[in-house]
Amino acid sequence: MESSRVRAVLFKNEQHPTDAHQILISPNITKEELLHLASEQLGISAKKIFSETGLLLNSLNSISDGTTFYISQGENFQVKSSSSPQKTSKKYVICLLGAAAVGKSAITLRYVSNKFVRDYDPTIEDYYTKNVVIDNEPTVISILDTAGMEDYSPLVDDWIDNKDGFILVYSVELPDSLTRLRFFRDKILHRYQRQGNKGPVTVMAANKIDIPNRNVSAEEGRKVAEELDMKQFEVSAATGQGIDDVFADIIRVLRSRRVVQKKENKESWFKKACSLL
Repeated sequence: MESSRVRAVLFKNEQHPTDAHQILISPNITKEELLHLASEQLGISAKKIFSETGLLLNSLNSISDGTTFYISQGENFQVKSSSSPQKTSKKYVICLLGAAAVGKSAITLRYVSNKFVRDYDPTIEDYYTKNVVIDNEPTVISILDTAGMEDYSPLVDDWIDNKDGFILVYSVELPDSLTRLRFFRDKILHRYQRQGNKGPVTVMAANKIDIPNRNVSAEEGRKVAEELDMKQFEVSAATGQGIDDVFADIIRVLRSRRVVQKKENKESWFKKACSLL
């Protein structure tokens, strides 16, 4: 992944937009190029681009990471300010890492669209976005699906940067894929070594538990999870078993940290105020 590329979020210009499409683009992309990409991503004839505030964009300045655009087929701005999921929902970025052929893309597509894709072209990197309500709280989850081939190992450092959570995926068909998780875990620990509990949440997911004869037992997976200090989930992209639980657990842990941090900040402010009396 080129470090100069940024993420942009596209919505159709509707009163209550809910279907977010996240793409990687150059920060210096032209309006015409963005309209072309938006037409492909949203399946419409894109003619106008609006900002989150409803401003019609006749040209694009340098785009920052995470910028949201509303795409029109020619009609005026339709979005009601209270309906934008970007304004009412907390956003988290989760990355899937693991060896090739463990089912990272299948897990992602099962979670995002509730579909199982058995034959999928090898991924280098793809971003997906899902708007979901977890424990009655609206949440936007941005998911980075990555390659597992050894050829793409140099990209891992870029993939792990600026993420809220990681799902380290292995297949119960492939014992080597479980061993491979140590490499990804070490990379994450090195990148976030000074952040402690403020760093990303990392869990393990054993995929393909629906197969009749597995080569990695649940106990073997749990043992590695304990060694690497991670929670272990058993999932099946084919049936959907356990998929929602993995993402929901990460979000709940991140939320709990947010609550603790707010409490600590409040207590710190109170102690500082008292010391000045």
